[in-house]
Formats: sequence, C-alpha cells, structure tokens
Amino acid sequence: MKSLRWRLAAWFGGSVVLILVAFFGFTHYFLSSELHHKNWQRDYPDHPDWKLHGSYSEAEIDDIMGELIETSLLYGVPLTGVAIFIGFALAHKSLRPIANLNDQLQTIRAPDLSRRIELPEVDAEFRGLVAHELRTPLAILRLKVEQVGDRIPPELAEQLQTELHQITHVIDQSLLIAKAEQGRLKLQLRTFDLAQLVTDVAEDFALLAQENNRWVRLFPMRPSPVQADPKHARQILHNLFTNALKHGQGNVHVRLTPRNRRFVLIIANGLRARASAQTETLGLGLRVVDTLIGLQPEIQYRRRSGTGSYLVRLSFPIADGPVMNLTDPLPFRQVADAVN
Repeated sequence: MKSLRWRLAAWFGGSVVLILVAFFGFTHYFLSSELHHKNWQRDYPDHPDWKLHGSYSEAEIDDIMGELIETSLLYGVPLTGVAIFIGFALAHKSLRPIANLNDQLQTIRAPDLSRRIELPEVDAEFRGLVAHELRTPLAILRLKVEQVGDRIPPELAEQLQTELHQITHVIDQSLLIAKAEQGRLKLQLRTFDLAQLVTDVAEDFALLAQENNRWVRLFPMRPSPVQADPKHARQILHNLFTNALKHGQGNVHVRLTPRNRRFVLIIANGLRARASAQTETLGLGLRVVDTLIGLQPEIQYRRRSGTGSYLVRLSFPIADGPVMNLTDPLPFRQVADAVN
C-alpha cells in the first residue's frame, strides 16, 4: 500500500513537471522567436528628431534566454517538490479507507470469518443519509396513528406510539453520531452549574426508577460551575441514566464531589448477570456518550464494570465566571443548531 502511495505521488509530481516543462518550453520558443525578429526603438524627449533603431544581438538573446532558464529552474524545482508532497498527502487520504479495510482483512482468521468489517468514513455518511431520510416518514406515521387513535384500541395505539418513539430515538441517536463523525456537530460552550443539571436529570429518571421499585439516590451536592456544552452534557447524562436503568439493577447512586480543581461525577448501579431480550439494544446510548465526550477533550470519562457492579466516572474542570441558568431559554443560534 505504501508503494502505491509513492507511485501515485510520483505520478502527480510527474504530471506537474510535464505541465511546467511544456509551459516553459512554449515560453522559451515564443520569447526567442520574438527577440530574433523584433526591432526596438528608443526616443529622446529633449531631441524629438532623434530616434535610435536596433535589434538584439545573439549574445544578448542568449543572455536573456539563460536568465529565463535559471529562473525556471529556481521556481520549478521547489514546485515539483511541493507537488510530490501534495500528491503523497492526497494519495494517503484517498487510500486510507482501503488501507483500513486491508488491515482488517489481514487480522481475520478461519474461526472468525463472520466478523464485521468496518469502514468509518463510509459508515458515518451512510448512517447520516439513512437517518435523515427516515425522519420524515416516521413523523408522518406518528401523525396518522394519532389521527386514527379513536378507531383502534387504546392499548394498541399506546403501543404503536411507544414503538414509533423508540424508533425515532434510535434514528436521532444515529444522526447525532453521524454528524459528529463528519465534523458537523458544533459546540456551544457555556459556564453552568453541573450540580443543577445532574439534579434535574436525576429527578426525571427517579420517577422511572420508582415504577420498577428502584431508587435514584443523590448524595448532597454543592454548586459546581463547569464549562461545557449544556445541551450535550444533558444528552450525556440522559444516556448514562438510561443505560443504568435499562441494563442495571438495584438502586442508582449519584455523587458529585470536587477533587484537584475538577468536579468528579460518579454514577454507580448493580449489574445484571445477563441482558434480557427486551433490554438488548444496539449500544447507541454509550456510543453517543463516547462521541460527545470525544468532542470535548477537557472532560475525562471512564467506565468500569466489576463483580455485580457498574460505575461511570465523569470529570469536569472547574470553571470561573458567570454561571448560566439552565432554566433560561437558549440563545437563538443554539436553538437553531438543536432543531437542525
């Protein structure tokens, strides 16, 4: 693969050299012809009647053409080097998916022939296109279910709405991942109280936990100003609590404490021995968490599973300055990004 990159780079550089040679050759021929056949005239303003006519000698023409060749070499050689470098960079970028595919194929052995081959560049674009195309028909389907709600049993209508909501959620998650991988997800950094955000999200999930005789236990928290994207931070917490309730067991313990100029958030819960068919998912929730945290390298993230327990640790740097009230409406630009 490396030799192919160099061949493509050499081809690109050679093409540039041929273009430069053709350009300077044509320039040399045209200028030489003009100098051999063109006469020059010099006027003297103080003596209007004086006019001096002449032509270039062979020595003068050779001197001019020699300077042209020297200038061509002076600029042509560095341009050729730059062209080869650009050609190698373009070849490297263009062949990266093929090199990735080749590396994955070389690691496949007879026992794991069914292993999936991943192409991140292609997968991200494909996921984005599919997710975007599915949003409109799903919205239409939900509206139709609402319109015929009085003509079908209430239980069936509720089940349909629940399933459609779940499918819409999966599509939105996939679209979010695709946007992030394509570099189209913008951050809106704000200074806000992490304790307030954790409390708001945890209180919502506490209601869901009580339906299954579980509890979300919040340890006492003090104001915790951090700088991050509040919309993405809420999405991260939402997915972590969803994962704890869907795939965990027992109570969920939430603790936020200051440590070494950072605020450390810990979410811990029991771990189920084996996921049931109803709780098995595509793993999009934690992948969204990984994706959003990858956009904010100042946030440290670690998860750990042990014997019957699962723990997630998030660490935010302490921020200075005015704190945004999370109940205030978002600026227009951030609302537009959230809608789009």
